[in-house]
Amino acid sequence: EKVREEINNTTRKDGIDGTEAANFHYLDMVIKETLRLFPVGPALPRKITGDIKL
Repeated sequence: EKVREEINNTTRKDGIDGTEAANFHYLDMVIKETLRLFPVGPALPRKITGDIKL
């Protein structure tokens, strides 16, 4: 709801330009959270090739 309101209140009838897109705070948070939950690339498993000393 907040994202929809933010977009409707910020945009003009002729579209969105770059300066307006930078001001979408809630949209930015939604995109980041979506990418955190569903990453674009799969997590690469790491394989230990030898012993290490800590």
